[in-house]
Amino acid sequence: MTPLEYAQVSFEAVAANKLRSTLTTLGVAIGSAAIILLISISIGASREVTKLVEGLGSNLYLVAPARQKGAALSGTASISRLQMSHAERLQRETAFHVVVSPVLNNAATVRHGREAKSGVVVSGTLPNFQEARNWRPARGTYFRKSDVDSVRPVAVLGQSVETALFAGGDALGREIVIAGEKLRVTGVMESKGQLFDLDLDNQVFIPLTMAQRLFGTTTLSFIFVAVPKPDDIPAAMAEARRILGQTLLPDQYNVRSQGETLETVQSISLIFTAMLGSVAGVSLLVGGIGIMNIMIVSVIERTREIGLRKALGAREPDILVQFLSEAIVLSFLGGCFGTALSYLGALVASKVYPSFVLSVSLTAVGLALGFSIAVGTFFGAYPAYRAAHLDPIEALRHD
Repeated sequence: MTPLEYAQVSFEAVAANKLRSTLTTLGVAIGSAAIILLISISIGASREVTKLVEGLGSNLYLVAPARQKGAALSGTASISRLQMSHAERLQRETAFHVVVSPVLNNAATVRHGREAKSGVVVSGTLPNFQEARNWRPARGTYFRKSDVDSVRPVAVLGQSVETALFAGGDALGREIVIAGEKLRVTGVMESKGQLFDLDLDNQVFIPLTMAQRLFGTTTLSFIFVAVPKPDDIPAAMAEARRILGQTLLPDQYNVRSQGETLETVQSISLIFTAMLGSVAGVSLLVGGIGIMNIMIVSVIERTREIGLRKALGAREPDILVQFLSEAIVLSFLGGCFGTALSYLGALVASKVYPSFVLSVSLTAVGLALGFSIAVGTFFGAYPAYRAAHLDPIEALRHD
């Protein structure tokens, strides 16, 4: 028999028992869909985080408070010892032409008239924040150095804040209230979109001096440092550690580049993807056991047919390939059905969670189909071997 004839006979055998074949392929389909969806979710999450990190700038590094020992267990935040003097020294003493942008962050409720939005990230910055982060107003203007020096009550809104407080109207020139202080809106930032449930446009930018007055602190949350070229990052970071080390202990600050953050994210994503794929693979193996069970039943039911084929000259390899082909066809159909289920699941997930666009990964589809066929081959081998080695005389006597 040719491979095409084997395939035709296998499909006919599968079609002869429609209900049994459907139930058997269902187990493989569920396992395949689980593999595709879980791997696609992991890849999609990694892509979103990577986009966010790269959006910060490849020529950027961050100085932040170091996490204290036991802080993760106690749930306490890191204590910042970063001061404006540290940012000024980084700007003044580094050999590179850097842009140093200190930031003071705090969550607050922002009000306009009767409208209020809680949980808004209020960021006190300097005008050079636009250059450091490559993030500028879509409308209006950012505040100037004179606004910082005079502690002027002005603000630049993220687009989500404008939409929530001004009902789609223009916020320019209007007033908002933060911590009891009235501030005039001078601009609205470009949209940065969302990362999962984190709205990057849910921010308000105010002069750093105003933030220090509102929140009653002079410490900084972190310091952005942009260097001329990405290749200068390692040398600039080493220089930053030398400068900061003169006034801070090593466990009081942390210097990280976006590249290091990206490498960490990708490593975690790889481990996460492997774990999810392994868990889903177990369900596919259970489906493979179902295939082996059904194929053994099929061999028992077709014992006389096997004996007749052998009596007419069929060799053991012919019987082996025939039954192995049927197992592979079952697993392949299950893989195809699982792929269709995964696309349907991705569509439903995108409707339920519109902020997270789940796209089925072709790599995951290929892995799932390949694994399905491998499972069918492995679990179909024993029933096929058993069928091939039946004694033709005993097989013909079977009732």
